[in-house]
Amino acid sequence: MAMQLLSPLTNSATRLRELALQRQPASMRPEEYAVLEGLVEVCAPRRTLEIGMATGGSSERICAYLRDHGGEEHVAIDPYQFAPDAWAGAGAARVARAGLGAFIRVIEQPDYLALPDLVRAGRRFDFVLIDGWHSFDHTLLNLFYADLLLRTGGIVAIHDTNWPAVYRACRFLETHKAYERIGPRLSVNRSSWIARGARRLRQLAGEPAGLRDARARRTEWFALGAYRKRADGQVPNEFYAPF
Repeated sequence: MAMQLLSPLTNSATRLRELALQRQPASMRPEEYAVLEGLVEVCAPRRTLEIGMATGGSSERICAYLRDHGGEEHVAIDPYQFAPDAWAGAGAARVARAGLGAFIRVIEQPDYLALPDLVRAGRRFDFVLIDGWHSFDHTLLNLFYADLLLRTGGIVAIHDTNWPAVYRACRFLETHKAYERIGPRLSVNRSSWIARGARRLRQLAGEPAGLRDARARRTEWFALGAYRKRADGQVPNEFYAPF
């Protein structure tokens, strides 16, 4: 059963403010930012990790929470953050302009190099946001290391869960790891209007909870998903469940 977020999400004044802003390239929807802020408030983190910084919208919001609530550090992994032909430092500059530079550490390495280094260093985080390279292998790698780095009770959020590869990696987390889903069930993009129509008919014919999930997905969560970690643990050697 999905966990329900507390009032900081549903009653967030920030959400109303964000809805009036134009969405920027390589950023979340205003509604998704409101959900992200609610997740952070519920989690109350001191140390946070982000994979995929881009233009810094998520980094700015997370660092602002850390500043306002006595947090320590936000680690952002992005090998292209300062590349002149990519983000050209846009995310880091945004955080600096907000006066939050003291709360962020940018790691300019690929995820497959930076994440093992954090494990070796014994780091643990209270909140992890995954929004990096969206292929199945990279997303699954991000979730694997996020599980090692996240404290029990912490939250991992994943963006673009409606991409088929990201959706499938999240299904692995749901079926093989000790995590509890927060918010509505994930929904993958369907390219065919026939497939979308069939899914809608199944929702209408199903239980009320399914309709509520579909509505929340369309109006609030969009492509964002989140899970709370219930326990540390390794998948048993011979265990497999379809996902």
